[in-house]
Amino acid sequence: TSSRLNAMARSPLASLLVLAAAAFLVTQLSFVPSPQHVARTEMQQAQAAVVTAGWAAAAAMPEPALAARVEEEDEGFDLRILAVLALPLFAVSWALFNVWRVAFRQVVRIGESAKGNPL
Repeated sequence: TSSRLNAMARSPLASLLVLAAAAFLVTQLSFVPSPQHVARTEMQQAQAAVVTAGWAAAAAMPEPALAARVEEEDEGFDLRILAVLALPLFAVSWALFNVWRVAFRQVVRIGESAKGNPL
């Protein structure tokens, strides 16, 4: 197999193919593109930028708030106040009930002991 590789390495056809491939790559990568190609590419990039800017502007448009769209009708008393205050009002009333109940018992005991009744 090494004699076969050596024969291919010394072949003038293989050398010409490698030289042609190298020349093709050098011409494609090293030379400046034609002005028509550059103008067409710049035009496509500019059009893409305009379309992208249009989509971005459309996506960034502010929507009116939901509250601004709904006309609020004055229907009288707002029940949301009760929904918000119900739990704190219940907690305060329960605490006052417990405090006043204990305070009332204490006053009754003091009154009994002042009269001379044993506890």
